[in-house]
Amino acid sequence: MPDVFEVLGAAHREVEQMLDQMQSMMNSPGQPPSELRDQGGWLADAVISAVSQHEAAEEKYFWPLVKEKVADGHSLAVGGIDQETEGKKVLTELDGMAPGDPQFIPLMHKFTHAARAHIAYEEQQVWPGLRAVLSAEEAADLGEKLARATKAGPTRPHRHTAPDPAVLKVAGPALVASDKRRDALSGRDDQNDYGWDDRGAVEAPL
Repeated sequence: MPDVFEVLGAAHREVEQMLDQMQSMMNSPGQPPSELRDQGGWLADAVISAVSQHEAAEEKYFWPLVKEKVADGHSLAVGGIDQETEGKKVLTELDGMAPGDPQFIPLMHKFTHAARAHIAYEEQQVWPGLRAVLSAEEAADLGEKLARATKAGPTRPHRHTAPDPAVLKVAGPALVASDKRRDALSGRDDQNDYGWDDRGAVEAPL
């Protein structure tokens, strides 16, 4: 059974690969290249869905345990949640934005930088302390909770919803239902419809 660090690490690598692919599409100055115009929208949707689900799961289970178990955990958790909140603001602006919009590339660059910094913060500053205090059983239990919560989490950013486990427990089902309705109306595919080809690149759903 994967433990918390394996579950989160896999999620981080998935997001990084999506961002790598997005950056490769944005490497032309001026008007976005044809690849970005054709594929950037669904790739941005995949990033938004994956990050929204991942961060909702962390806010429900990961950060509360960091606060409880790790020395200086409260400060570390506040720092991580603040980073995620800032990321949600950018994702909210990107949500539904066409790649041809003049703000798409600047906002995506802004989010990419913030996401990579947040992953580094979490893995380099938060994980070591948590790894030192969790038993193998506790780490596996947390990994299972995160994996389950990620699959059932909201697919869009909700920056006005407090990142508090009690709030998320009550509001979560309504947020997920609302996101599913919006996804259906907009034609957005569930993130599970996105796959990886043999080069490690995201493939658009058929």
